[in-house]
Amino acid sequence: MANPAVEAALQSALANQQYDSVAPILDAAELESSNPDVLNQWPHTLHLLGLMYNQQLEDARFLWKRLPIDVKRDNPELDAVWRLLQYFWNQHYQGIWQALQGYQWSPQVRPFVDALVAKTRSDMLALLSEGYSLLSPAKAALLLGVSEGEVAHLVEPAGWKQDMESGMYHTALQQAADVDLEGYENLRQLAQYMVHLES
Repeated sequence: MANPAVEAALQSALANQQYDSVAPILDAAELESSNPDVLNQWPHTLHLLGLMYNQQLEDARFLWKRLPIDVKRDNPELDAVWRLLQYFWNQHYQGIWQALQGYQWSPQVRPFVDALVAKTRSDMLALLSEGYSLLSPAKAALLLGVSEGEVAHLVEPAGWKQDMESGMYHTALQQAADVDLEGYENLRQLAQYMVHLES
């Protein structure tokens, strides 16, 4: 990358783990560059990861299409990021975890990938908590990219409870629904009691 100011801003964002800043820095630098070949010497992998980190999947796909063919050729790490983007785009969660955890990322990229793993897992846990009331450990493990034995460590801090008989997890949504039903039942009993007192 030819622009020292952009390079400094990028390295600062990476060093300070401000991964949500990576894509905006590189987007602005690409737009402001007067060099038509700016993408030939570019941190392509970091740019694509930054867009995925910010869940800008369409922008990541368009960046991929803009990359010169010579850049895409013979670049295994960039190819691994492209496969990851395809899994994200198609919401193929098992593929996402395999792509994130199954490639030997370079030392410069590894911390960013680790942060993307943590963010993706946190986002997925929030989605599961909102979308499911009951979930098996096997399904939770598949969607969270962990082994069944690791599921409890992730979901219990989020308020999930495991039914010891069935082994299924009651998500925070299910427990909130149970509390609402208890409140409704209490209100119904109170109404019946008041009707009884008035008659």
